[in-house]
Amino acid sequence: MIEGIQGWRDIIQQNGKRRQPSLTILKSIADELEKYDFELTSKGLMYRNIDGTLVEFSRVTYDEIPQLIAQTIAGNYRIVFAYLNPLTRDLVKVV
Repeated sequence: MIEGIQGWRDIIQQNGKRRQPSLTILKSIADELEKYDFELTSKGLMYRNIDGTLVEFSRVTYDEIPQLIAQTIAGNYRIVFAYLNPLTRDLVKVV
C-alpha cells in the first residue's frame, strides 16, 4: 500500500486489520433515525415522508419530525452520515 493514503480506506483498514468503532451514537438517536426512515443518498440526507416520497432533510418540517431530532441530526451530521452509510456503519458504535 502506498504510504500517505488517507480517507475511508485508512479508517476501515489499517495493516490488514479491521478497526474497532471509534464513533458513538446514542441508541435513542439511532432508533429515531430508523423510526423516521432517514436515508443517505447521493443528494445527501433524505427523509421518506408519509406519502413515501424522499424529501431532502433541509426541507423537512417540524410537523413531520420532532424539532429535537432535527436539531440533533444537524448538530451531529457527520456521525449520522457515518451511521446511515452502509460502508461506514460498522465504525459507529450504538451506546
